[in-house]
Amino acid sequence: MIDSEISDPGHIIDLMSNILLFFGLAGLAVPLLQRIKISPVLAYLLCGIVIGPYGLALFSSEMPWLVPFTIKDSTTVRSMGELGIIALMFMIGLELSLTRLRELKRLVFGLGSIQILATTIVIFLLAKFFNNSLQASILIGASFALSSTAIVMQLLEERRLVNRPVGILCFSILLMQDLAVVPILVLAGAFSGGDTGNTGGMILSALVAGTLTVVIMYITGRRLLRPILKYISISRNAEWLIAFIIFFVIACASITHFAGLSPALGAFIAGLLIAETEFRHEVDVIITPLKSMLLGMFFLSIGMMINLAEIARQPLLLLASVIGIYVVKASIIFPVCRWFKISGRRSAQAALFLAQPGEFALLIINVALIAKLIPTESAQFFLLVTATAMMLTPLLFRLAPLAGDFANRIFPEISTEETTQTDERIVIIAGFGRVGQLLGKLLEEQKIPYITIDNNVERVQILKEQGCRIIYGDARKMELWHKIHNGAVIAAVIAIDDHSSTDNMLKSIRAQWPTLPVIMRSKDTEDMDRLYDMGAKYVVAETLESSLRIARLLMEEVGINNADIEKTIEKSWEQNSKVYF
Repeated sequence: MIDSEISDPGHIIDLMSNILLFFGLAGLAVPLLQRIKISPVLAYLLCGIVIGPYGLALFSSEMPWLVPFTIKDSTTVRSMGELGIIALMFMIGLELSLTRLRELKRLVFGLGSIQILATTIVIFLLAKFFNNSLQASILIGASFALSSTAIVMQLLEERRLVNRPVGILCFSILLMQDLAVVPILVLAGAFSGGDTGNTGGMILSALVAGTLTVVIMYITGRRLLRPILKYISISRNAEWLIAFIIFFVIACASITHFAGLSPALGAFIAGLLIAETEFRHEVDVIITPLKSMLLGMFFLSIGMMINLAEIARQPLLLLASVIGIYVVKASIIFPVCRWFKISGRRSAQAALFLAQPGEFALLIINVALIAKLIPTESAQFFLLVTATAMMLTPLLFRLAPLAGDFANRIFPEISTEETTQTDERIVIIAGFGRVGQLLGKLLEEQKIPYITIDNNVERVQILKEQGCRIIYGDARKMELWHKIHNGAVIAAVIAIDDHSSTDNMLKSIRAQWPTLPVIMRSKDTEDMDRLYDMGAKYVVAETLESSLRIARLLMEEVGINNADIEKTIEKSWEQNSKVYF
């Protein structure tokens, strides 16, 4: 095996050349395009068109100097793009929680389900009308009903709309679509089995096999995952943790693959399992840069699928198909949103934001092509329509405000939707030792919500079982603060024992959120002036009374009256011996 690889180094050279070109684009070309107001998603798509087999690679034979800057064989990039889909499904599972589902259940399970079913039926009928097989029509209808989570969420984040009502509405619909991917992937696996005679039986047997596999993985994972993560996290070594997470995701993806299901389904289950542990936020921070790079490869691979010559050959048919997809989906999403009492403006904006087909349409069309459910020529056209529609999504985002204003003139009534406010005003406490726990108790008594970050895994597990709002993570990582801070944080307390790290934490917090009140401890009174100069609002010397002093300042900051403060402080003196650790 080794000898054959050494004797034929061409494959290794091509692989290294492709990877080198990708990282050059990611580190140089994409940031340059961002400087001229082109979103990263569109930048990767454009780069894929330029360097792909239908771009500059067409001229590499006549101009050999282009070879290092092109990719003729897109297999490597497409494989990396598939890893991007796996990473995306893992992050979707990681971000999913029962609490989030309960908050948005009306929009997720109500509005989202109706949108998927209605769109699937309409596109299924259109596909049958154009003489596609029953199985192919079902897959085309179901996959085209889903929008691009990767592109939409990225563009919403760029425009700071994620936590706005229209962003929450889009997130809810996308969440239900992401959940619907699971049965669609099971269905695609069943259809690709080869026997197309008994569709109903195939669907039933595939759902039973898929459900059984998922249940076994879920039960086994819940029992084994937490002890393993606890064992690894005791070392506080981020490299070990990320190595295990990647191993766990690939293992779950491999299990579902060998069970005849999609690897993306296994990655989704891995994310769900980790989301139920106290390591969720730390894993999220660690894995996000890797996910972004893999998704970049995914968008690059989509751009490489776009054949500009094919577009020029039948531009009217392609344009009509892309516009048709937009019109069909938007004309379904808008009335469904209105039915759920969403304002005309937000309904119109969401309809345009979600009008494109998504990455799973590419995946499922490829599955149908391999299983010979769709002719090669039709599959290539569907892939081209999907990739083109996804590439034009930033244009939809530019048109959405105009559509929102137009809809608001027609439907000017005040919305009664439930999505106007989902964020609560919280306090963040970095470190949950003796001082942090005392602050937490006082905040609970005053019914002030808080979130605590601590990297002592045993402490986190014990206190989480006692009902404390605590997450495992390294408070020195500002990425973790970004996951928590959404504009609703009213104060922060730095209560960690590592005083050598507090300076950098304070500098980072002040750089990111200049107006956020920060209360912290100092070793002695000599450090107080320096910390004040760095931006702390209050600094308390580390004495026996420091925790209660911090508590008093914190309650004053969040608006508790003096009488209640005195009563609470007096009560805390009596209970001080009950604070753990």
